[in-house]
Amino acid sequence: MLRSVFSGVALLAIAAACTAQAQTVTTPEQLLTEFSRCDAHFFESLRDARLPADTLRLSEYGSVKAPTILNPLQEGGTYQRFETPLIVNGVSMVGYYNQVQTIKDLGNFLFWGFVADGSPDEVAAKLKPLIFDNTRFVRQGKAVARAEIRRVGDPIGQWRTEGLTGPGVATPFGFVDRVFIIDAADASPPLAGHTTVLCSLQGTVTAPLLQVYRPDLNARLLD
Repeated sequence: MLRSVFSGVALLAIAAACTAQAQTVTTPEQLLTEFSRCDAHFFESLRDARLPADTLRLSEYGSVKAPTILNPLQEGGTYQRFETPLIVNGVSMVGYYNQVQTIKDLGNFLFWGFVADGSPDEVAAKLKPLIFDNTRFVRQGKAVARAEIRRVGDPIGQWRTEGLTGPGVATPFGFVDRVFIIDAADASPPLAGHTTVLCSLQGTVTAPLLQVYRPDLNARLLD
């Protein structure tokens, strides 16, 4: 009982720290920097963000806001097209994508982020100065990415930068990969012909991890 209470207090402390550190966003460039952390900063910053009109449509999810999506678990409900593109350092962001799925024997996959016009190389070059920890944002195959990994049971805020699984390799059971990636979008609509600027959590994604890193989602979504 004491352990569960302590765990809950620890999670709340980490979430509070994320909230305290989140900046008041007044430009699309600031928003991209907060997003590129691939944690709660993005959703916390959207709560009070002042962004150009007719771009992101936002909804409240508890104490945070996020771009409105019908259902991240349902095909056809994962994408929001912006009425007016959000221009970030010369990159035209035309929509927001949010997908959650579980694949048998491979684990859980969560992808969220922006859909942009332009080639992956063009988009990556323009956005790199804005990306958090961009010295680790490097080419991996055809994509450009920054990756880290954690073992289930590690402190909730701890991520390792060694022993990464690498592109195209399944995350081992008991581990979670976190990746910020710019890549060519899938060939099927509505993403076809665009570049994706995404964060992902892949592998053994637990409810405590969702509670801290994806406060826009129900922490028990994957149970």
